[in-house]
Amino acid sequence: MTGISYTFETDDEIILARFDQLTDRLDDLGGFYKNVGEHMLRSTKQNFEDEASPDGEPWKELLPQTIRRREKRGQTPIQILRATRNTGLAASINYQLEPGLVRIGSPKEYAAIHQLGGVIKNKARKGKAFGRDDVAIPAHTINIPARPYIGVGPDDQVAIIEIADAWLDG
Repeated sequence: MTGISYTFETDDEIILARFDQLTDRLDDLGGFYKNVGEHMLRSTKQNFEDEASPDGEPWKELLPQTIRRREKRGQTPIQILRATRNTGLAASINYQLEPGLVRIGSPKEYAAIHQLGGVIKNKARKGKAFGRDDVAIPAHTINIPARPYIGVGPDDQVAIIEIADAWLDG
């Protein structure tokens, strides 16, 4: 090693006991990851309430035709990404603990397109429209804007450090 190094050795029982406690805690990080998962679950649900990304960026507003379509279906007309209260995307957010990490997400197949944005290409088909069956529906595309709801924002970074400090202190 170039430069300088310093080696610290101690036989102080209090310091050695504290190192042993920290080593034991680091051998089982499950409690830490569970606390982070619980925090991120609350934080993500707050993103839905705020209708904003983890960084605080407001989501793109709903289009007037989306609001009208929801009203006709008896859904919540103006809440972004929350047309239904108990079965939709916001209600599906969960976390899973795995060795060495916590994952937060949704099992809904449409979750990714709302997080990342994208284009849906619909082929021409026959269907129900305007209260009539067998209506010719032409091919069309739907542009879904990105509305990030999962992620670690600045407030989450601070909270995770606080969780780590509290967890290490036992």
